[in-house]
Amino acid sequence: MTTTDHFRKQIAEFPEPLRELVEAELEAGNTIVAIENGFPAAPCGASVKLAKAVATERRRSHGEVSFYARNNTSYAGEFTTEQRHFFVLEPPLPPEPEPDMDAIRKAMEPKPDVLEQLAQREAGSGPEVVRSMMQDRVAVEKAQPASIPKGALAIVETATSAKRLLHFRDQRPPHEIQFALERHLMTLFVASMQNDRLTMTANANVVGARYDFVLRFEAAMPLTHCYSLRVETSWADAAQTHHDYYRKTAGSWFEHWTRDLMPADPPATDAGPSARYQEICAASLNAEAHLDTVPALQRTIVAAMKRGARFTTSNKEGDTNIRWNGSGFVRIDQGDYPDTVVFSNEMEFLEALRKFYDWETSRNVYPEKVSDLVAWRLMLRLLRTS
Repeated sequence: MTTTDHFRKQIAEFPEPLRELVEAELEAGNTIVAIENGFPAAPCGASVKLAKAVATERRRSHGEVSFYARNNTSYAGEFTTEQRHFFVLEPPLPPEPEPDMDAIRKAMEPKPDVLEQLAQREAGSGPEVVRSMMQDRVAVEKAQPASIPKGALAIVETATSAKRLLHFRDQRPPHEIQFALERHLMTLFVASMQNDRLTMTANANVVGARYDFVLRFEAAMPLTHCYSLRVETSWADAAQTHHDYYRKTAGSWFEHWTRDLMPADPPATDAGPSARYQEICAASLNAEAHLDTVPALQRTIVAAMKRGARFTTSNKEGDTNIRWNGSGFVRIDQGDYPDTVVFSNEMEFLEALRKFYDWETSRNVYPEKVSDLVAWRLMLRLLRTS
């Protein structure tokens, strides 16, 4: 690497996949402009700013590195890992031509749809800014190529809060959508029937800001299911110096959590509950009714691992893989501190697994700790079956 000692020391704190990306760029002739704290990195992380765009063969999501094509005044593309604490950033693109305001006004002439009206009603209690759907579509499309239907997304923002409502469709049943979100958020949802709709709610403390989530099963269509996800956050109680960070990262977090969801127009208002809808709700509400104790969850995890499932994790020191090798449970560490641990029996393995994921399962309630039942349920979400 052709970096100064100062840069070397700072880069050592980055996760290994991002360090490898930076090293590959430096070897290809790119250079580092700066290593900074603050947006888009979390307060506990940092960002590497490169002088040139990343080479085409590396400018994509790969392995544990996720790539997002942005276009703002600070940077054009970002590379990060799932925790989104550390980033590798490209320089901003040249300024685009001034927008055609007449064309924009004409495109905005049609009457707002139901979602926009909802956003405007919610904004009526105070001085808020409701961004137009056209502007939101532009912002999202720069982060993901797929087009966003006009009625799929509504956004309401104030100086100290943000709300987003996304409609999407998915072939998966409600409990599988719930479990996927629980894995991303490391917090459990509570499911119940509200106004004849299956509704799942949760909250989490994300880098100091409270986020509230409402996942709702809207309708069962012949070939797919209709859902909505509402995410609200407020940083009014945070220090004034952190407001800019929370305002800028609220949208990035939402895009990160919903990156695998397919936006779609909401179902028709007369798409009421059907017999099929009720059957799907009942199946989802009872999907894990049998997993109501710690031993039951442990038996499920052990059985899945013996069929090939595994736990994997990555940090700045390296990778850890926990699996069944055919005769026993084994933990393999690679990176700065390589090691292999073979557990002598199932009980020893389960105790070590609980300790290994103690921080991860409680990170959204810090400094508190979740119960053993919640921890094991979240560990079940982290189990990889493919």
